[in-house]
Amino acid sequence: MNIGVISLGCAKNQVDLEEILSYLKRNGFETVNSPELSDVILINTCGFIDSAKKESIQAILEMVKTNKPVVVTGCLATRYLEELKKEIPEAALWIPLADYPHFGEKFSTLFKDRTFQGQIDPLRREYISPKREAYLRISDGCNNFCRFCAIPYIRGRFKSVPFETLKKELDILEKDGIRSLTVISQDTSMYGRDIGTSLTELVKEIRKHKGFDFVKLMYLYPDEVPDSLIDLYSNDSNITPYFDLPVQHFSDHVLKAMGRRGTKKDILDLIARFRSKVPNAVLRTTIMVGFPGETEEDFQECLKAIEEVRFDHLGCFTYSREENTAAYRMEGQIPAKVKKERYNKVMALQKKISYQLNKERIGKTYPCLVTGYDEKNLCYDCVNPLYADDDIDGKMVLFSKTPLNPGDLVLAKVVNALVYDLEAEVVQILRKEE
Repeated sequence: MNIGVISLGCAKNQVDLEEILSYLKRNGFETVNSPELSDVILINTCGFIDSAKKESIQAILEMVKTNKPVVVTGCLATRYLEELKKEIPEAALWIPLADYPHFGEKFSTLFKDRTFQGQIDPLRREYISPKREAYLRISDGCNNFCRFCAIPYIRGRFKSVPFETLKKELDILEKDGIRSLTVISQDTSMYGRDIGTSLTELVKEIRKHKGFDFVKLMYLYPDEVPDSLIDLYSNDSNITPYFDLPVQHFSDHVLKAMGRRGTKKDILDLIARFRSKVPNAVLRTTIMVGFPGETEEDFQECLKAIEEVRFDHLGCFTYSREENTAAYRMEGQIPAKVKKERYNKVMALQKKISYQLNKERIGKTYPCLVTGYDEKNLCYDCVNPLYADDDIDGKMVLFSKTPLNPGDLVLAKVVNALVYDLEAEVVQILRKEE
């Protein structure tokens, strides 16, 4: 039996889906890319911000037109379950996050003639990332309750994945040929504090697995980053020094209003420690503009700090007013036009910074994992230390006089800089894929 899949939302949501697909495969389902070839369609939804919700709802409305049974999972199906059941009765089944432990029981209501065995297993996944790339989700939920964010209400309180479970998962990922590992959670910095360990200890454990060429840390809540983690990277040049630090803003006034811990000084001090102890660190961040009460002075302070820090990668979002969050009821809501203007100014500044940083990389060499060949542009795609594997940062493409295969590890020299992307020439083959 064939199941068509639509995957929406963040990397954490993707891991959920990979576990679901593995479970369904063990029970006789094969994943297909075309709705026409499917017997049932599964849509894994996002319910985080307004644009994501609209995308999820549009996907559901499109798929119910196929007259195939449509199963809806994920955050949207959790956050708005009862409303959606009423609004879109054409969907055959809604499975919120809380029902995942009983997924087979719920799913079987659509197939009276089939018996489903077992449960969703976090150690069994059907990867949907490109081959050799995978996410390691180390926790779920969040305790921060930032006033703009609905995640704690959707995913619940923070809970670390047991260390022993992650050790087993790392063994499996390495055995499965994963070469590039991206560590994710809602709050990566917090890992282990509820179970007597730490992110630093986890990274040490990851380092024991020599099969991983790249390991990148995402979603590090700034005020929780321990000095021990920075020291670890300072003393071990074999760990990929890529860090995602979503600071959200630099104005103390706005940070406090957002419910963020720490101050502008705390953030700048953290960045200074990274830059001092890990000089080749690649820093990525997220900035939110238009939060209720953000003044022009607040915004200019944020712009100035961005210009001073010069993040390698920066994503900007306009504040999205979300139901059941504290910020939803705040006074001083910013007009959409002003939010858009501020967004454009941030991205114009980052565009300039990114191009400057990329030009400084010309002539430098970086290890790269070949992931595929682009026949149209006659170049190779790759994973490397400078960019996240999700391509949101941009990408580096490789040109090589010698034919390469996916899985080859090469050393490449940057020869051309674009605003967000880099072009490089292969100068040495470090490892051929067996």
